[in-house]
Amino acid sequence: MPVNAVFFRAFKQGDTEYLARTWLIDPNTAEQRAESKTEPGAVKAPWNGVDYYVSFGEDRWRQWEDARRYGFVSAGKGKWYSNSLKSLQIGDRISVHIPQQGYVGVGEVTSSAAPARDARLTVGGQVTAFRELTFQADTLHDLDDDDQCEWVVGVKWLEQLPASQAFWEKGLFANQNSACKLRSAVTLTALQKKFPAAFSAGD
Repeated sequence: MPVNAVFFRAFKQGDTEYLARTWLIDPNTAEQRAESKTEPGAVKAPWNGVDYYVSFGEDRWRQWEDARRYGFVSAGKGKWYSNSLKSLQIGDRISVHIPQQGYVGVGEVTSSAAPARDARLTVGGQVTAFRELTFQADTLHDLDDDDQCEWVVGVKWLEQLPASQAFWEKGLFANQNSACKLRSAVTLTALQKKFPAAFSAGD
């Protein structure tokens, strides 16, 4: 089992309080090391070339209701959070998980990752600049800082649920990366049963 450590630092700027997080080992590096140290004879689950897992961390910077309404996923407040979103390409299928709650939707990527200041989404049939939309969350933070700003991926939802109805079963895949390949056959089978229309689309 891979082991890592995380350090937290609290600081205040004016009336705003922040909590910064730093990993002892970059989680991407830790995961790669763990994969390279599997037992002899162990077989890594194959990837089907289509499905990705996306972690959608709800907080003051992003809210699932905004993502449902406008068709997107996002990550920010640090390169580690946003960089993995850049692996998503148009046509990929994503299954979205809210940490500590469960899976809330399956969709098809319609636009690759872009900083919030440049991102554009198709809303109501019209291509609209992300920064012109109205959000519940403080999504438009640090617009000029590529490392800290929100990075946005456009999504066409195939099926989705409110966070209050998130789907979870023991043994399903969850990961701290904002996006990664979804290889778990157990998870894919469970998601196909929960979101059948999403997985039959395009078949």
